[in-house]
Amino acid sequence: MKLLYLVHFNSPVGGLHENVYASALFMQSKGCEVTVVLKEGILQQRLENRNIRTVTTDFSHINSTIKEIEAEDETYDLVHFHPGPSRKAGYFYGRKYDIPMVMTFHGMWYDSLPTYIDDLSMVVTVSEGVKNFLQAHVDKGREKYALIPNGYDSGLFDEKRASKLQDAINIGLVSRLDQDKMFILEIFQKALEHLRGSTSHKLRFHIIGDGKLTDDFLENWRTLLKNTDHELEFKGWLEDTELKEAYLECDIIIAPGRSVIEAMACGKPVIAVGSKKYIGLIDHENWQEGVYSNFGGYGHKFEDYREGMLEAALNPLINDDSLRKTLGEFGHQIAVNYFDANQHNDRLYNYYRILSLAYDLKK
Repeated sequence: MKLLYLVHFNSPVGGLHENVYASALFMQSKGCEVTVVLKEGILQQRLENRNIRTVTTDFSHINSTIKEIEAEDETYDLVHFHPGPSRKAGYFYGRKYDIPMVMTFHGMWYDSLPTYIDDLSMVVTVSEGVKNFLQAHVDKGREKYALIPNGYDSGLFDEKRASKLQDAINIGLVSRLDQDKMFILEIFQKALEHLRGSTSHKLRFHIIGDGKLTDDFLENWRTLLKNTDHELEFKGWLEDTELKEAYLECDIIIAPGRSVIEAMACGKPVIAVGSKKYIGLIDHENWQEGVYSNFGGYGHKFEDYREGMLEAALNPLINDDSLRKTLGEFGHQIAVNYFDANQHNDRLYNYYRILSLAYDLKK
């Protein structure tokens, strides 16, 4: 099967990139020929290093993007795209060559879906919350939806280990540091403001991520910790084994979406805060809400947040090592049972096969 993926992004790295990267590698492992249309950059290089064909474009014009795809002189059995400029080019390419079209939605954006859902073969959502959001805005095509959550690489992240950095309690923030993640960054700042006066434990904050706002936030956060015994370490954007090791160095993780899942797979207690909602410490009370919303990808930011929620989550974690271990094990079981990426990508692969067979029947 020959698959064409199209993905547009503003930030050079992020969860969207990991979604496409994981799917492309899995489909390649199943014997598919995969081509990914995207901007030049880190993701393109990672894909090419794994022998995935790429077509580079700036997505500035639909027709030019289609011509760049056609220049490869390949035919495809199915096209799978994501919202924004990649959707526009992918949709017109799929219509032109009359092949099945699949689209994935990651959050609260329906991207004019009512105008073209009739032409899509399948609408993939990463959470039940995103699916319900779309269906509230689109009153047709409900039979086309498939829920395929973000997942973690069970061959990489499924490793539980206590932090070796036992001279302090290590708290990790895992997020891009960009404008669209501002809610997450503001919540983390609340954590620093609350914990900076702590004298019962030395704290070390690990910043795992990067973005356009990095310098501003690092300066502010270092100023907050000045004249305290606490430390702040900037790790930058990490991938694969380096990212896993960064999770394992931490005792507590604050993160959104996919990073929550990866941290739970590593047996770490997680305070989930997405770009749209604060979920909180993943425990017996809210884990289903986290799963429903892709750990904060669906919500209304500070409208959903009540003052004191973060502090109430942090205090027992800081003071109770056994609670950290218990919640880490609980989160690990959630990750293993709900978010193994191989299982979800295998479902996606089988959907592709069915859609391709259905297309042959139509012909």
